[in-house]
Amino acid sequence: MSTPYGLPPDTSKVKPFEWDEKYDFPRDLVGYGEKSFNPQWPGGAKIAVSFVINYEEGGEHTVLNGDMHSETHLWEAPGGSPKVQERAVNIESEYDYGSRSGVWRLFRLFNKHNFKYTLYAVGKAIEDNPAVGISSVKNGHDVASHAYRWIDYADMSPEKEKAYIKKEIETIAKICGSPPKGWYYGRLSSRSQALVWEVYKEMGVPLLWDSDSYADDLPYWVDVPAEKNEEKPMGMLMIPYSYGMSDPEKILVLK
Repeated sequence: MSTPYGLPPDTSKVKPFEWDEKYDFPRDLVGYGEKSFNPQWPGGAKIAVSFVINYEEGGEHTVLNGDMHSETHLWEAPGGSPKVQERAVNIESEYDYGSRSGVWRLFRLFNKHNFKYTLYAVGKAIEDNPAVGISSVKNGHDVASHAYRWIDYADMSPEKEKAYIKKEIETIAKICGSPPKGWYYGRLSSRSQALVWEVYKEMGVPLLWDSDSYADDLPYWVDVPAEKNEEKPMGMLMIPYSYGMSDPEKILVLK
């Protein structure tokens, strides 16, 4: 029988999972419970709409960035096998559309109606096109982190991932004038949330929220494993993302 999902033929040779006290956040399957929670939105509002624009163009998998293979995510015909040590110019051109035209169409629409968005900016992407980040700041929008590269982080070493996190913070600060206060990976490793918290603390930069969660309709707090023995732990505020309403909006509903 064939093994599904690209698993190795002999899974007995795969190292069993081991809980990591430093990196693993406990799961919470209870949440706010049956009666949910009243977040008391300003002005007595019943709903809060958070608009997000993901800007990844130029930061995706491509041999032009020194990667082994081409991108396979988030284009008109996703899936299939990547091109190894070869350019996939059709995929590149779809990403190029977002950077050359699509993002500006969205910006014009939001600015016309004075709706504020959060730009989830991949560092490499705004390095290649700084005007995207500069325009967002000039027009009063927030710029948050979408990691330095739009790649898979699952098999990356903690040391290399920390270096990428630091580079992302520095890149956004340089181009947009201040470091990002929020973070959304999308293609994170099991260590990513703990590493983001760790790097922010080491750099003395405030991390106000993280959106690498799909677990609720409302924001919620989690304990950070590394703060387990601290006298005054701060925790981490999670603002859940949504694939179902992905790009460009996330709606937080008062139940």
